[in-house]
Amino acid sequence: MKKLQITILVLGFMCLIVYISKTTQIDHVESNPEKLDKKPPQYETINEGLAKITSDSAQKTVEYLASKELEGRMSGKKGNVLAAKFIKEKFQSYGYKTTNQRFTIERINSGPNKEIGDDFTDNILAWSDGKDENFKNDIVVVGAHMDHIGYGPRMSMQNKIAIHPGADDNASGTAALLEISKGMSKLKNKRTILFIAFSAEEMGLLGSLYYVKNPILPENNPNIRNHVFMLNMDMVGYLKQGRQLAGFSDLNSSFDITKYIGELSEKYSFAKSITSRGTGGSDHASFYNKKIPIAFLHTGGHNYYHTPADTPDKINYDGIEKISKYALELIWKVSQEEKSPTFNHNNFQEMEYEHDHNIKSFK
Repeated sequence: MKKLQITILVLGFMCLIVYISKTTQIDHVESNPEKLDKKPPQYETINEGLAKITSDSAQKTVEYLASKELEGRMSGKKGNVLAAKFIKEKFQSYGYKTTNQRFTIERINSGPNKEIGDDFTDNILAWSDGKDENFKNDIVVVGAHMDHIGYGPRMSMQNKIAIHPGADDNASGTAALLEISKGMSKLKNKRTILFIAFSAEEMGLLGSLYYVKNPILPENNPNIRNHVFMLNMDMVGYLKQGRQLAGFSDLNSSFDITKYIGELSEKYSFAKSITSRGTGGSDHASFYNKKIPIAFLHTGGHNYYHTPADTPDKINYDGIEKISKYALELIWKVSQEEKSPTFNHNNFQEMEYEHDHNIKSFK
């Protein structure tokens, strides 16, 4: 009997040890949920990013920015403020850090309601920090101006007071900017990618000039010399309507960028005429004159330029999709290379800041 009691006690003690052991293991797992729940970040491939870019979403952007509600997006006026809000919210929906950059402007083009407007306007900035410690302080800029000339008559080719929608100039470039940012939002970029929707370009490149004098990145040491490339998109709504992407110059700002452009033209045949320089008259000039490599995407002039007839129904949305995909691949190439592009000092010729409709910037 005594032997049986001892056996029962031993078996009971062993069961208790097993129970305590299992309980301890469960408690250990529950007290460290990160070990079960924490997963490495999931990044998309470049092809998945390209697939996010669509003509339909580009069209919706252009139709809103060039709508009557926004009254031509004149800097300082309510339509420009609405455009800035729309763009910032889009950037935020893609997961980017964002900020406004405010600067002063002249009040012009008050319209039929005599709206005075503000004596300031905002650039809208969004960025994705570089994921590589060795390259995160290199800044790759993707830009397009969001403003237009409102009701006129200043800067109007017809010198009339009427809404100038600016569908091609530059709702098209802004749509491309947003499509590219959407496509890049889940990619693991080595270098920091900075998207800028410039304001007051029509007043003489004021937004981009303000930025290059007051860069915000890298955050610990903002310095324009950290900016290794700037891609500008201004009027990209007329691809293959008798036009190819225009380069305007045989000069180049960087042999490295010229090489990447050549490589991509094998896939994107419409981009064979792109150069890594261009001429002045748009926001890339502000960066080029600071000796930063640039490229300029533009599908050419037309009779609707700076008139009330620059409307969304004339835009080639499939073309914006193609240009946006091309631009994403070019930016991705620059952001991932082991070597930052170098500026071609031998060919440097300062660009004029005077706009092509006789508005001088307030340098």
